Amino acid sequence: MFNLIFEQTDKCSFRDPAAYIKNGVIYLFFTLVENTANGRFFYVAESTSTDFTHWSEPVILTEKDKGKNYSSPGNVIKYNGAYYLCLQTYPGPNGETFGNNNSRIYTMKSKDLIHWYNPEILMVKGDISIEDMGRMIDPYILEDNGIFRCFFKQNGVSFSTSTDLKEWEFQGRADCGENVCVLKQNGEYLIFHSPENGIGLLKTKDFRHFENCGVTTLKQSEWVWAKDRVTAGFVLELPDDYKHRYALFFHGDNEDRHFFGASLAVLLFNGIDSLFSFDFGKNRAGYN
Repeated sequence: MFNLIFEQTDKCSFRDPAAYIKNGVIYLFFTLVENTANGRFFYVAESTSTDFTHWSEPVILTEKDKGKNYSSPGNVIKYNGAYYLCLQTYPGPNGETFGNNNSRIYTMKSKDLIHWYNPEILMVKGDISIEDMGRMIDPYILEDNGIFRCFFKQNGVSFSTSTDLKEWEFQGRADCGENVCVLKQNGEYLIFHSPENGIGLLKTKDFRHFENCGVTTLKQSEWVWAKDRVTAGFVLELPDDYKHRYALFFHGDNEDRHFFGASLAVLLFNGIDSLFSFDFGKNRAGYN
């Protein structure tokens, strides 16, 4: 099952999806890029659905500020009775095309997945100053037997651990694309990531040795709305009462209208291997 969720317009683009499911409601978070006469603004926005087909109108959750440009939500985790959404800043106060060196990663807290507190920075490099942390974007947090593992784009993918979402210890890095999404299955970690084009998969048991499992571009050759890039894959495991086991959310770039032009889509499927042969294997390739 495939659905195009939000297609870009002359004014808005939709990027970087992250999803959470609770009581039959899918909560979808994403970057909304607004193109105005005063430049480009980034926000984190939210929409909900009960069937993956019909979605509510996007609601913007973050402030309008080029110096922050909150964006790229990674995922939602539940901890101590509250929900935490990780996200980035992507500052461009002077009209920079991409987020400048002050880009950092944050979490926002909520009690109901609808109303959110102001973002708080994640000190994932440990006891160093914010200025010395370096540019970092695209966070994802995995709860792993009482340990939180935060993944973020810096020198490939970097990763840190914490027991309370406040005190962090930097653990290392690996060669990888951006927008990582990490699932743990049978003692193994599946790292979905975005190379130059497509959605890639790495597998590891120890974050030291990695198996490259290929890249898929799905049906990009048939999708005008995604002709420039298929990217930012987010894989959501679905409850047992759903027909499918997984939902893959992603965005497709088409920059004919404007830079950062993109649309959001979702694909429901039943097996990781089937995802990487979705286009009959013709787009399967290694990632270097």
